[in-house]
Amino acid sequence: MARRWYRLAGLAAALMVSSAAFGKVPLASTAPLAGARGLGVHIYDHCPYCTRVELVLGWHGWQPKRLVYGYADVAGPTALIGKKMLPVLTWHDSEGQEQKMCESKDIIEAVEVTAESTTGGRLIMRRTGRKDLKAWQTRLRRVMHGLTRPRLLQMPIKDFAREEDRKYQMDKYTAKGFSYERALADTEKLVPKVNTLLLEFEELLRSDKALNAFGHSWDDLYVLPSLRVLTCVKALAWPAKVRAYVEKNHADAGLACYFEHAC
Repeated sequence: MARRWYRLAGLAAALMVSSAAFGKVPLASTAPLAGARGLGVHIYDHCPYCTRVELVLGWHGWQPKRLVYGYADVAGPTALIGKKMLPVLTWHDSEGQEQKMCESKDIIEAVEVTAESTTGGRLIMRRTGRKDLKAWQTRLRRVMHGLTRPRLLQMPIKDFAREEDRKYQMDKYTAKGFSYERALADTEKLVPKVNTLLLEFEELLRSDKALNAFGHSWDDLYVLPSLRVLTCVKALAWPAKVRAYVEKNHADAGLACYFEHAC
């Protein structure tokens, strides 16, 4: 999905490169969210781009109003930014002007920059480029959707609460050649493959809470949303360390996983 800035008048955050240790993501010249009031995050619960934004907001202790949309709701997101695309962050600035921002990377950067200037700390390091992790992610993407797409439709989330929401998702992926019937029929083939990947992932963790020993990075933000989606699959066997990594990071951000409702 194409992602880019969307700003109303009054928001300008020119980016410059940081030379900080571990290669932190670029710093903005201003703190765009300083003095923000009425912060709201507009999301789909299952969306990985939305989940990564919620993780960073939660880890920083920010508690915006959470606004979840049905997947077939075109009018809601379009009213925000002119197209059906989430996440979107909304707030009122110090002068009372309404501001809107989309694109998960830009929202996260704005949060990080603001936290650095107001509380003195960033949390997210740049993606490391680990080849072992990249190879693992590639293999996971090849097999996970056959398990998750049919089951996400059964989760008790607003994304798919209505029949039209479920139909919208099914029509979207069916048009791309995905078969929900075949995916369910292949469950017994796919589960062992994902179980093997979960076992391998345990070896990729270099600390209990993060993929790298120095702490959270974009490596975690790329992986955690995918692992959260996998929690909707009941048949999977989660290694204790991997499950703890998933549950702890989401709990720290105030986000629920789908283990309780897995099917």
